Amino acid sequence: MRLFASVILLVAGCSATGSANLTVSPENIEQQAARVLQDEVGTDYAPELDCGSEQIDLVEGNTVDCVLTDPPTGEEYDTTVTISNVDGTNYWITAEVAETQN
Repeated sequence: MRLFASVILLVAGCSATGSANLTVSPENIEQQAARVLQDEVGTDYAPELDCGSEQIDLVEGNTVDCVLTDPPTGEEYDTTVTISNVDGTNYWITAEVAETQN
């Protein structure tokens, strides 16, 4: 399975923490990135993503290291999700998936 960079606009699922930055849950990032990657690749299933358990700061250029698992094969790929165009609770993400499995 070969996956490419994808972009999606996210609008909800944000919260404030003790810092001045809004945050989003890793589950939100995982679900949105999986949906876009599924649409881009055109499969009948979404890949599984694990982006850790820590809240993610909505800061321009923030990167999140994730692991993508291809459900039919169990193959794992390093995936980097980058947050951009942050405007309050609106932002874009790009997901870049490694071409070779781990």
